[in-house]
Amino acid sequence: DIAVTGSLFFGSRASRRAPDEEHPFGHQRLSNIVSLIVAVTFITVTTVQILREAIPRFFHPVALAYPQLALYVLGFSFVVNLIPIALILAGHDREITLKTALYDNINDELTIIASAIGVWAVTKGFHLGDPLAAIVVALIIATSSFILIRENADALLGRAPDEVFYDRVRATAHTVEGVQGVHNLTAEYIGPQAVHLDLDIELAPETTIEEAERIVAEVMARLRTLGVVSCRVQPRSRSRALK
Repeated sequence: DIAVTGSLFFGSRASRRAPDEEHPFGHQRLSNIVSLIVAVTFITVTTVQILREAIPRFFHPVALAYPQLALYVLGFSFVVNLIPIALILAGHDREITLKTALYDNINDELTIIASAIGVWAVTKGFHLGDPLAAIVVALIIATSSFILIRENADALLGRAPDEVFYDRVRATAHTVEGVQGVHNLTAEYIGPQAVHLDLDIELAPETTIEEAERIVAEVMARLRTLGVVSCRVQPRSRSRALK
């Protein structure tokens, strides 16, 4: 947990670095890279290790030396782990590193519940409860990891926003006086809630270059409210020329 939390904190801070010559669109995708590494670690380390220990116990059950103490520790851990979950849910930021941390903490709570059930089952003489609970825990972690891997992979591959986003772009651009049409929209996520967008705006043929520059600047400014951090707006007229 310390390694995961530290990695996510590093990814969140580093992704806020300003654009530079090597990364003109910024470093937002770094948070996706860190979250992807964490998600893969869940599967390759945690899940695999749990299964390696659980499966042999079906054939060679292991007695618990202090089951009551184990239940007390699990109960205490469950309560303490509610604190970060509450803090994350209370905040309004849902960027990918915080989402990964939320998944991690929820996994911990589900793990504690499954572990407590397994320990309780062993105290009742059902020794297979321990490996069964462990396998349930492994499946929970694997499922959450798969969801995070898919989400981060989509972002790193440059997934396009949905049609609702494009509709909002068109509506926002049309609020600028002088814009008569919006065409050729192409967008991709370059980070959590950060979008790179290209579009053409249609202007009246008599629009001057100075007026076109003002319209383009205003369109770009208003599109930033939609999470567009990088934008290229190309003015066009029906005659494909500006005066």
